[in-house]
Amino acid sequence: MTQIVISGASGDLARRVTQGLLERAPLCNLTLVTRSPEAIEAGGPNVSVRTGDYEKPELLDEAYHGGDILFLISGLNLGRRTTEHRNAIRAAEKAGIRHIVYTSVGGVQPGNPALSAIDHYQTELDLRASGLSYTILRNALYAEIVSAIWLAPAARDGVLEMATGHGSLAPVSKVDVARCATAILADPADHDGAVYEITGPELLSMDDIVRLGSEVFGTEIAYKPVSEEERLRFFDSVGLPRTYDPNMPPSAEGHMWASDELVSADLAVAQGYQALLSGHVEQITGEAPAPLRSVLEKVKDTPYDRIGSAS
Repeated sequence: MTQIVISGASGDLARRVTQGLLERAPLCNLTLVTRSPEAIEAGGPNVSVRTGDYEKPELLDEAYHGGDILFLISGLNLGRRTTEHRNAIRAAEKAGIRHIVYTSVGGVQPGNPALSAIDHYQTELDLRASGLSYTILRNALYAEIVSAIWLAPAARDGVLEMATGHGSLAPVSKVDVARCATAILADPADHDGAVYEITGPELLSMDDIVRLGSEVFGTEIAYKPVSEEERLRFFDSVGLPRTYDPNMPPSAEGHMWASDELVSADLAVAQGYQALLSGHVEQITGEAPAPLRSVLEKVKDTPYDRIGSAS
């Protein structure tokens, strides 16, 4: 029977996908690989939990052993995760895994200024060069991030200040990303070589997003485009580090991103790299993705680091 390996299994997306796979087939064979095995439970009779770390290839060799399909959830170590992902791909080859489903980011192409997109672009190239079959999920910005990280603080302050210019994007719910990943992992042969842009159902300008935020949060929010330098100075003023450190504490909004990554992502929106709208969610799952308004209404009162348990 096919063995599915979920790498990065203690995170919110992985938990959603694990649950989705077990709901489809309670007796499916799953291997959950995580740096923190004590943080998760097996959850099924054919589910095992193994220790793995993208920075420690020797652990991955053992963790992926016996697997057929790998759900490779990207790491967080900006600038270092390209090497980490290579470790995972090599371990997958050694283990005999035949198909990798990889979580990339929307708008990946040369020239995209987002630091995360630069990392993901290289991993996409590495996947293609590996000789393994693959599916790439280029996930648009999570709608839950728009709610908890963008709009909730803006509703308190009355203004959303970002270096996103007058760009547009199609935020997608993490629920819909998980549904897509679950469907592909359950039948990867139908998605061999596919690169999907996983977006929400609407391409929204920053003004559209702020208007929705004002309506859902019940308070007037203004949108103020600012420069890259102004945005960095703001993050400096609230104590956010410029570069990612895996040991840094979560921000007040419940995330662990550094300001260089956040601001470069803003610039990618401003320059049009996120102005993408696809029908891929419905093509993969048979169900349209949730609009931003419905996601905001569902999670507007929930901090980002608690959304998984609340939704």
